[in-house]
Amino acid sequence: MYKQSVLSNGLRVISHQLKPRDSVGLAIWVRVGGRFEAKSISGISHFVEHMLFKGTKHRTTKQIKEEVEGVGGMLNAFTGEESTCYFVKIPKAHLALAFNVLQDMVNHATLDPKEFNKEKPVILEEIKMYLDLPSQHVHEMMSELLWPEQALGRPIAGTLKSVSNLKRSDLAKHVKSYYHPRNILVTACGEIDHDEIRDLTARHFDRGGNGRISQFPKALFSTHSKKNHFWFLDKKTEQTHFVLGFHGLSRNHPDRYQLALLNVILGANMSSRLFEEVRERRGLAYEIKSGLGFYDDTGSIVISAGVEPRKAPLAIRVIMRELGRFKRKPVTEGELRRAKDYFLGQLLLGLEDTLDHALWYGEHILYGGKLPNLEEIRQKIEQVTQCDIQKLAGRFFKTGGVHLSLIGPLDATYEKKIKVECLCP
Repeated sequence: MYKQSVLSNGLRVISHQLKPRDSVGLAIWVRVGGRFEAKSISGISHFVEHMLFKGTKHRTTKQIKEEVEGVGGMLNAFTGEESTCYFVKIPKAHLALAFNVLQDMVNHATLDPKEFNKEKPVILEEIKMYLDLPSQHVHEMMSELLWPEQALGRPIAGTLKSVSNLKRSDLAKHVKSYYHPRNILVTACGEIDHDEIRDLTARHFDRGGNGRISQFPKALFSTHSKKNHFWFLDKKTEQTHFVLGFHGLSRNHPDRYQLALLNVILGANMSSRLFEEVRERRGLAYEIKSGLGFYDDTGSIVISAGVEPRKAPLAIRVIMRELGRFKRKPVTEGELRRAKDYFLGQLLLGLEDTLDHALWYGEHILYGGKLPNLEEIRQKIEQVTQCDIQKLAGRFFKTGGVHLSLIGPLDATYEKKIKVECLCP
């Protein structure tokens, strides 16, 4: 059962009691991420995330880690397009300690200038690492193709130029603008008492709630529906890595469960059509998969693979034909049944973990979504029909809206052949 409270300063607290559990999953969410950033300061949210581990008014960076790990817990964080999240998974007896450490990081980080100067080259190396990994870089290229010249299309870690130009004062301004109670959500899951979580939050987040709830520019799609978009990067690699992408649905769109089931059938597991056709039947790739991105006002559908360079045109042709098959013919009753059971089974398995559960519903409600109801989700999944899947495929898999990013050995003839395959569903 989910319980929620709103403090007088606007901070929200939501907990879910899960029995019996020896662990507690705890997360502090801040409503800021890559989508909020101007191009000149791209990567600043991610930089701040790093710096919150580098010491507070009360703890050194070593103490932050040792206090949590020293009692058997784990501590980490992530920055996304729309949020930054700091979280722990801790034995339940040490909940108060873990909360104290997390809130100290969020409320009292010093952003020490010496640590700032040491951490900047670390982040620059992180960016270089992603650029050296074609399987990672090709996804960043796809984001820019889907949302060109806007924050949603830029790498969350920023660019070498933007991060190099960041100053410590920029980070301090960013924290002051976004790290305030009205912009924060606390979620917890385990064998816990909601009043305890609320009281801990009220004790440590007693600052006023005068800050503004943060907003980001809406996604723009002025050109995506009229023509195809390609981005080729010539690189001497053993494999050609590519991503086929389409615009998808927002996080709370009423058809999101239909799209989730389409994705399962398409390429989300080893029983999927793409895995069976591209890997098992034709031996074209070791890794072939599809995935969904959900944001507040938009989303994505992506298909990615790594193949022998000379086999990339054939692999793309096979994938496009599979997309066309979704539009021409309904999926079978057996495929849809297996997809429904897989989706619900994976959801239930994930929610057994206290931290995964706290992160799952936190993401649901941070941007105005309602508290999730498992029975309601089950009903919506069961209501999806074969016709729904076919209509959705026709809506999204259009040859006039294909986006393709590709990294590998290239020449003009090869690029032309790839483009031709993208027009043959």
